[in-house]
Amino acid sequence: MKNPHLESLLSQITEVPTLPTSVLRVMQMIEDPFCSSSDLAKIIQADPAMASKVLKLANSSYYGFRQKISNIPQAVTLLGFATLKNTLLAAAVFDMFRISATGFDLPALWQHSITTATAARLIAKRARYPHAEKAFTAALLHDIGKIIMARYVPQGMAEIVEIVYADQTTMYEAEKLVLGLAHPALGAWVLSRWGLPAPIVEAVEHHHFPTRAQTSMDLAGIVNLANLLAHRANIGCGGDYQPRAVAPSLLEHFSLNEPALIELQDALMFKRLEIESYASAAA
Repeated sequence: MKNPHLESLLSQITEVPTLPTSVLRVMQMIEDPFCSSSDLAKIIQADPAMASKVLKLANSSYYGFRQKISNIPQAVTLLGFATLKNTLLAAAVFDMFRISATGFDLPALWQHSITTATAARLIAKRARYPHAEKAFTAALLHDIGKIIMARYVPQGMAEIVEIVYADQTTMYEAEKLVLGLAHPALGAWVLSRWGLPAPIVEAVEHHHFPTRAQTSMDLAGIVNLANLLAHRANIGCGGDYQPRAVAPSLLEHFSLNEPALIELQDALMFKRLEIESYASAAA
């Protein structure tokens, strides 16, 4: 079913945001079962800017490596393919957070995104979801639609921010009021254009209402809970400070309860310094 509000907003976007060609190439190589660590290292080393960011992120306290990682082959080996993919995505996506948006704190949103991604990995491991890095990716990108709004409809974003603080409501509700749609739909459109896997696109689209996901409810549910924990931990900010309610059926689905959520929140808050280190290393 077509979304007229999305189509109206897309008509205002004259330049589709893209990932750097070098990043897309590495991500495609990672998916190739015949790709080797040396193959990846050669491609990354050929792009000095990408290589520099990979080394900065790999050496952040987030990963906790005791020795200094001094070269790309070492980084590829220690990080592993799945983590390397997320590192490249984080470095590339960070550049989109550099734009200015009226009244909208993008650095805080970046920190919130990393916090949510970290929480998603914790939840995935606790719930024995077999694709923890995929959960990290979906959570890292769950608010990418807000960046697109800030870049292409800055006046609308300014009005959204004003409503959030005047009415003490959520970004999601304010976006619906001002633009007729919220950031998940726009974020899913962008990720689809980037060629990201369908489960990640669907999880981002439905992370506020995970039961609406047709094939990726588990992934969307993990991102939903991760977003909840990120708000509770108060590390970064997704645009508002309104409390999030958790659906009991979602907790039951993952065999979790409120005490388990508190444990996960404590584990997340314990990683605050590492999250802040990762956020600044992408700069």
